[in-house]
Amino acid sequence: MNFRWTLLLSYTTLLSANPECFQQGYPDLVRFANETSITLNDGTTFPYHTASPKASWDERINNTDLSTQLSQSYDAGGIDTPPAYLFDPGRLRYQPFFQKLYGKDKKAIEANLVTIQWPTLKGSTKLRVNRMQGVDKKLFLIGQEIAKLPKSQRIWAEGVCTYEYRVIKDTDRLSMHSFGIAVDLAPTKTQYWKDESPSETAKIGYKNTMPLSIVRIFEKYGFIWGGRWYHYDTMHFEYRPELFAPKCVSKIPALYQQGVQ
Repeated sequence: MNFRWTLLLSYTTLLSANPECFQQGYPDLVRFANETSITLNDGTTFPYHTASPKASWDERINNTDLSTQLSQSYDAGGIDTPPAYLFDPGRLRYQPFFQKLYGKDKKAIEANLVTIQWPTLKGSTKLRVNRMQGVDKKLFLIGQEIAKLPKSQRIWAEGVCTYEYRVIKDTDRLSMHSFGIAVDLAPTKTQYWKDESPSETAKIGYKNTMPLSIVRIFEKYGFIWGGRWYHYDTMHFEYRPELFAPKCVSKIPALYQQGVQ
């Protein structure tokens, strides 16, 4: 890890790793949050920091805690700019937190799933999504707004995929699709970083064809986009309101915009 990456990581951690983001992102769920712990309304408490090592990138992504989850600031509404090396805001996830929010296992998650209608160019399709935190209602509204876009843009919202209980490719971490809070659009026409390299720390280029008109509709409702990750997944959107909380939203510094070598 070179000096410029360390500097960027320190800057964004200082800027965005604020436990109050969880209270602001989930106001009906989180009762209390500080640098020690986060307490939910039902009394469940999670440590804000864990003892697992997080020095290397592999340790950070595989041993994420709640503070690490907020350690990179999501540039909501930003332009289609190649992200800096290993800059994946929202891709670092503390799994126990999401299991508490949306279901601890497949059976519990599926008990929280509902079906919504998603507009398509030929009518509509049914999607199974999680009702907790109002995810189903938000996705319904997103679909209605996308339906108003020109056909040349709407075509990128076809072939939609939502709930599927599975792990992320080549890992033992649950996919956010497992919780019914993630959506993939146009999977046969979009871009995924592992098509270029299977290594988490490889130097890769950036590719994207997803229109920002669609991205910004999702972001309006608290969904982050995988196209703002160094490990780009341009079909992917997931509900992450903590990253849109006022305490966490910020513009990325010039160092990020220029890229870190």
